[in-house]
Amino acid sequence: MKKFLLFFVSAAAAFCVSAAPQTIDFDKLPQASQEFIRMHFPTEKVKSVELDREASWDKYTVYFTSGNQVSFEGGSGDCSQIIMKNGAVPASAVPEKIRAYVTNAYPRAQIVMIQTTADGCKAALADGTELYFDKDGNFVKATK
Repeated sequence: MKKFLLFFVSAAAAFCVSAAPQTIDFDKLPQASQEFIRMHFPTEKVKSVELDREASWDKYTVYFTSGNQVSFEGGSGDCSQIIMKNGAVPASAVPEKIRAYVTNAYPRAQIVMIQTTADGCKAALADGTELYFDKDGNFVKATK
């Protein structure tokens, strides 16, 4: 029994170590991800880049010295999430239809997080309001 328990603990520890994100160089990001950063975050300084290899997909996360971060799908390099600790998500990184809706419905609000979902997109405002949009960028609902 002790041998089995020791084996189980060792195997679990090895799995946890291998599943941990690894730090990589910026130039190891997919080209689309590098271009996205250069286009939408030209003044941000990259602190680190992590590659997280999960069971079914890879995810890259770029951390900036400002505390802001951007995540990308591993295969395509498409942006999947932007989290702003300082300031708003750059307007250029927000889909036009979503940007127009937020500007009209919440004129003084700042978008501080945007994330792609299975159903479309979710945006969080600085006041804690979460807005949900379908895949075409049409507003679905808001929660607080």
